[in-house]
Amino acid sequence: MVNIKAKIISNTPVAREHSRLVLEVPEMVKESQPGQFMHIRVHEGLNPLLRRPFSIHRIVHPNTRAPVYQVEILYKIRGRGTELLAKRKKGEFLDVIGPLGKGFPLPLEADTSVPRTYLLVAGGIGIAPLLFLAEKLAEFKIQNSKLKIIAFVGLKTKNYLLCEKELRSLCDEVKISTEDGSLGFKGLVSDLLKDFLLTVDSEPFTLYSAGPILMLQEIKKIANMFKILCFGSLEENIACGLGGCFGCVVKTTEGYKRVCKEGPVFNLEEIIWE
Repeated sequence: MVNIKAKIISNTPVAREHSRLVLEVPEMVKESQPGQFMHIRVHEGLNPLLRRPFSIHRIVHPNTRAPVYQVEILYKIRGRGTELLAKRKKGEFLDVIGPLGKGFPLPLEADTSVPRTYLLVAGGIGIAPLLFLAEKLAEFKIQNSKLKIIAFVGLKTKNYLLCEKELRSLCDEVKISTEDGSLGFKGLVSDLLKDFLLTVDSEPFTLYSAGPILMLQEIKKIANMFKILCFGSLEENIACGLGGCFGCVVKTTEGYKRVCKEGPVFNLEEIIWE
């Protein structure tokens, strides 16, 4: 974890109500894992007072697409904090703490003898951490030809579509649902996932998900129905980001846990929603 003044490389709109922020960051972030987050002070003044948490969308290593380490943040403009962030300009600096939290568990090794399919399910801005995850999983495909990655992306309408090109370059399949039927499957991404699982043979699946709470609740039910190991990134209001204020706790089978410290990624089987 580092606390730095990060230089803004770019901060540009990418789709309806969404922007991508690129920051210059130190080498220490190279160990970041998908599902971790950055805690950013979006404004120099006292309003808003608290930092805002943003999932790490991608880490850019030197000699790939940049001369220095960069972190990409994909965010939706939906309140005062993100409205102020969207106004920050190239060349300005942001006070950033990160990487924070616990990310998605990755394969310990690429076992070439075992076929396995990884299901990535994103609802709305939940796509932000899952692109980083898809990149990491794609690295395992180099050693294991039996490994498959299938992404399920749920949107209100096609105007909110993000990262399609990048996902298709990394995943074996990308399935899209829209609530209004303007693109792909008409309905919720949870229904799209369930329909898919009903049509395939049983095999080792691991499911990763990120999105609104109601979506994660449905994903948990589906994972239980098909006996699939399922991890989800929870969306909560995070204050300190360091586990000290206990303002972001969720109820689990092992008591209350902090989303910013023990999460934001949890095995959904342990989450208790009342």
